Amino acid sequence: MADQATHSEKTIKRDKLTRDLYVLPNFGGATFKGYFDGYLAMLLTDIYMIPLILSGILEMVKTLVEFAFGPIFGAFLDRVTLRKGKYWQWIIIGSIGAAISYMILFALPALTSAPEKLGFFVFVLSIILAVFLSIVNVTVVSLYPRLAPDPKTRTNLAVAQKIGRDGGKTLWGYVAPALLILLTAKVGSEAGGWATTGLILGTFGIVCYLAFALVLQGTSMEQDAIAAKTAATSQRKPKVPLKVVVKGLLTNRALLVMFLFMIIYKTFYFFQVMSATYFFKYVAKDFASLGIFMLAFNLSAVVGVICGLFWVKIFKDSKKAFVAGGVIQIIILLIATLTFNNLTTGMFIAVISCASFFGGILETYIMPMFAAAADYGAWKTGERTDGLSMSLFSVSVRVGMTLSTFVRTALLATAGYNAATYVNGVGPSQEVIRTLINLQTVLPLVLAVVSIGLVAVLYPLNDKKLARIKEEIEADRVGENADMSILN
Repeated sequence: MADQATHSEKTIKRDKLTRDLYVLPNFGGATFKGYFDGYLAMLLTDIYMIPLILSGILEMVKTLVEFAFGPIFGAFLDRVTLRKGKYWQWIIIGSIGAAISYMILFALPALTSAPEKLGFFVFVLSIILAVFLSIVNVTVVSLYPRLAPDPKTRTNLAVAQKIGRDGGKTLWGYVAPALLILLTAKVGSEAGGWATTGLILGTFGIVCYLAFALVLQGTSMEQDAIAAKTAATSQRKPKVPLKVVVKGLLTNRALLVMFLFMIIYKTFYFFQVMSATYFFKYVAKDFASLGIFMLAFNLSAVVGVICGLFWVKIFKDSKKAFVAGGVIQIIILLIATLTFNNLTTGMFIAVISCASFFGGILETYIMPMFAAAADYGAWKTGERTDGLSMSLFSVSVRVGMTLSTFVRTALLATAGYNAATYVNGVGPSQEVIRTLINLQTVLPLVLAVVSIGLVAVLYPLNDKKLARIKEEIEADRVGENADMSILN
């Protein structure tokens, strides 16, 4: 962010308000994640009655398009500023487009007597949805390094975005099942209940994003971007070639390690979240407990991210605190795996929520570690690419979701899952039940070990090295003039 001394007092206050309200777009996004994403798999298989493998393909189409389009839009955002600003307009466009696409997707089964024939329309709508989601998600995360130029502010904003995201998922994870039950009874059909719930929650999400975008409009970030565009146009200063930018990205070890970590980590996270609807319907046989699970799981993560502010004081370094939190999470997942057969539904929720608490501690440091990797790249190359670099944060989540969907679909299909046959007291086979249990226990345990180990061994930065790198950047000792001995 530009030196605030060059801006009016009103703009400086608007900058502070924007940082304070960074929770808002994350809270709005949590509405999408807590209901639309969380219930999408069951919507396709149990409401649309689309065969399991085809529904899995449709889910993956959405996430694959996000994976491909996210970096493209990130690079576009780095290099293009619109006439009235750089960020706020894209948040409005992306959030409205995504919410409307979601609401249509969840409303269609209530408008037809044969929703299983709408597979192609769902395919097209998934692509449109993925584009709008990429626009809004990449824009919001690209703001992060600019809103938070110093480590303390970055940590505070990481906590704020986690509270907004998981706080929202806590709320909607508890409320959505109750809304579904209530509205299904009120409108007289399950499809109608899903559609009405989507309309309510989608509208709320839009409001959160729009409120943040309107505050962002008057910040120094937007003013500086417009001024920089005007200066670049008048001076005709050549841009750094995109291939040079991409090469810098591909040689950024810190960024690539965090990218791989997030893919693996989010893969098992989505195992637990996306299969929870099936787990509580068919394994626990208590769908009402799904609301309690979502409440406890997400609220534990929110408490964990707040505690992460104090956790780092024990270890005196963010990377050490991160690894320590990950190790404890692994131990808890091991306990859940070994003792599952002896756990009641309530005990299972409690144990998994404890693991989620330490997952929340990790979230205190994940976004700052991505932002640190962006600083590392700017130091090595002399070119800031926050949009492209931070887009990998959003992309990694989507890749993790894609892998999770692929593996979950393949395992359930192999086990013989078929929702159309589960009527009149007939339930899934024991093989399907075992698969749903493994998606909550064994697979998260294995992937947690791999992901935490990856960061512990290969992530090259710690707080001391990052502080020296930022000093180098401020002194303009970057690119060929950078002191690479800092990494030793």
